[in-house]
Amino acid sequence: MIDQQQLEFEGKLVPGSAKAYMKETESSSRDMWQVEVSLLKVLPNFNVRIKDAGYEEHIRRLADSMKEEGFYQDKPLAGYVAKEGTGQTIYVTDGHCRLEAVKLAISEGAEIIRVPVVVARAGSSMEDLTVALVRANDGKPLSPLEIAIVCKRLVRFNWETKEIARRLGFSQNYVEGLLLLISAPAEVREMVESNAVSASTAIAALREHGEKAFDKLQEGLEKAKAKGKDRVTSKHMAAASFTKQVKKAAPSLFVALREVRHDPGYKSIGESLREKLETLLSQLDSLEGVDEALAANEKKAAKGKKAPGAKGGKKADRQPAAKKAAGAKPVAKKTK
Repeated sequence: MIDQQQLEFEGKLVPGSAKAYMKETESSSRDMWQVEVSLLKVLPNFNVRIKDAGYEEHIRRLADSMKEEGFYQDKPLAGYVAKEGTGQTIYVTDGHCRLEAVKLAISEGAEIIRVPVVVARAGSSMEDLTVALVRANDGKPLSPLEIAIVCKRLVRFNWETKEIARRLGFSQNYVEGLLLLISAPAEVREMVESNAVSASTAIAALREHGEKAFDKLQEGLEKAKAKGKDRVTSKHMAAASFTKQVKKAAPSLFVALREVRHDPGYKSIGESLREKLETLLSQLDSLEGVDEALAANEKKAAKGKKAPGAKGGKKADRQPAAKKAAGAKPVAKKTK
C-alpha cells in the first residue's frame, strides 16, 4: 500500500563535498567510488517503491543472487553527498532495492563489505534527484502508481504538467492521467495496487465517471468475476465497451446510411429525422480521406471472410521446396 509519507515527502539535503566524504570514510576509488555498505544512508520516504508482496519477492531474488554472485560492479548505486554537522554523509538516491538486498544478503552470511556508488554531480537539486527516480531507473520498472508519486512530487515543486512530461519522457496526457489517479480516492488506488484493475482502466473510469468511478469499477469487477476473471478490463466497463463497439462498427454504419439515402423509401422518412440524417452524412462526407478509409475497411473485411482452407494452403506453400518435391508428409506430434 502507498505510504502517505511517500506522497508528502519534503526531504532536503545540504550539498557536501564528495572528495571530503571519501577522505573521511577512507572509501576507495576505481572506476567509481567503493563505499562501505554500513556507511550508506537512505532518505526516509524518498524511494517511491510500493512495498507489497511483489517488492518483497524482488528483494529476495536480488539477495539470493548476491549471495551467489556478489554485488555486480556494473550495477552501481547512485548517491548524493550531503553535509551533516561538521562531516559528510552519502544518501542513496537510486538503487534502493539493491541496497536493501545487499544488506539482507550480508545478514545471511554474504561477505560483501563495499559496493560501487556513482555520486551525483555538483549542483544537482532535489528536483533532479526526483526526476532520476524515473529516468535513471534501469532495474525493476516502476509501476504507473509509483511514477504517479514522482509526478505529484514534481507538482509540489510547482512544475507544470508540460514540464513534468518533458523531463520524464512521457506525453502530457499520460502525466495528467497519473496525477488524476494519484489524487483519486484510496479505494480506487487500492484496486490498482492489488491488480484488480489496470492503471489505464482506472484512469479512464475517473475521467468518465468522476466521483462515481469506484462504483463503476466495482460493477466491472463483478462482471469480470462472473466470467471467471479476477481483473477488470475495458470490456467489463459498459461505457468503454459500447464506445469500442461503436468505433468498430462506424464504417459499416456510414456505408449503410449512404445506402439509405438512395433508397426509394428515404423520402417517406419524417422531415425532422431526415434533416438529422442529412446533417450527419454531410459532416462525414466532408471529412478528408473518407472514401480511402472506407475502401481500406472494405478490403480488411474481405480478408476476414476468406475461406478457412485458404490459410492452410498458404501455410503449405511456405514449406521448403525440397520437402514439396519429395512429397514429405508432416511429422505427427508425439503424445505424452
